[in-house]
Amino acid sequence: MKREVFIYLLIATSSLLMISYVPHMFLDGLVSDELKFNITVAITISWAIGLIALGVDIVKKRKGLK
Repeated sequence: MKREVFIYLLIATSSLLMISYVPHMFLDGLVSDELKFNITVAITISWAIGLIALGVDIVKKRKGLK
């Protein structure tokens, strides 16, 4: 079980880092740095909330609460 949790955390972290870099790649030079930063923060927070929701769902299913 601990190995599985480690793998989930590793995948979630790498996914979050990759998604947070995407706005920088696509918006660099097209919009101001401040707007790019705000978009990056919004996307990163949204993705993190989604990952937390998925993690809570996995825990509920593992414990048999759903």
